[in-house]
Amino acid sequence: MKSWRTRTTLGLATVAAAVAIPLTAGTASAAQWHDVAGGPEMYPNLASCQAEIPKAKEHYQDATCVEVNGRVSLWVLY
Repeated sequence: MKSWRTRTTLGLATVAAAVAIPLTAGTASAAQWHDVAGGPEMYPNLASCQAEIPKAKEHYQDATCVEVNGRVSLWVLY
């Protein structure tokens, strides 16, 4: 028969593992931004891209429009 000290130590180790595993498992996959649409044929100006943001947010975590050198792109967060 195991002593109470051994049982307590094993119990605490089990509880610590049960708490640590879910906390570390969630950090493996980080959200990333992706360029999903853009160019003058899609968005002739920034306002036309920004009009698409509410629709994009229905499918993705977040969305934003970026303009670089006159080219407007819709970026979404997976």
